[in-house]
Amino acid sequence: MSRVLSWIDTLFFGVRRIFAAGVELPERPALNFVGAVVTDNPAENRTDVLIRGAWLVSPVVTGTYTARPGELVRVDAHDGVTIRLPPAAGNAGAEVVVKEVAGEEEAIEILASTGEQIARGGYPYVTFRLVSDGATWIVI
Repeated sequence: MSRVLSWIDTLFFGVRRIFAAGVELPERPALNFVGAVVTDNPAENRTDVLIRGAWLVSPVVTGTYTARPGELVRVDAHDGVTIRLPPAAGNAGAEVVVKEVAGEEEAIEILASTGEQIARGGYPYVTFRLVSDGATWIVI
């Protein structure tokens, strides 16, 4: 019975136990991420946390995809691919790398969160490295 109540408690109230190096921390009503980039992602109904030095790696993308800060986006652009960038505001220093991995000739389109086009390519094995300055994404 206690397992059922524990499961119901987690369902209604979420995960409340946090461990640091295996030691449980006191329960608190809020989290404060220090040294990480934290952004709201309403399009996917989540909060994204980027810990510097840790890269996220996407599955191979073949259509439209929303990148996250600190992500290596692998692309098969056989039929053309659109990559939407997260907001540059609040992500200063964050990087997004878009890499065409299948050697296809079609275009990769990269859009800023406002819909402004950043870059377009049509070369096999093309790579785009973008860095946020806190206001815009810069292609490097």
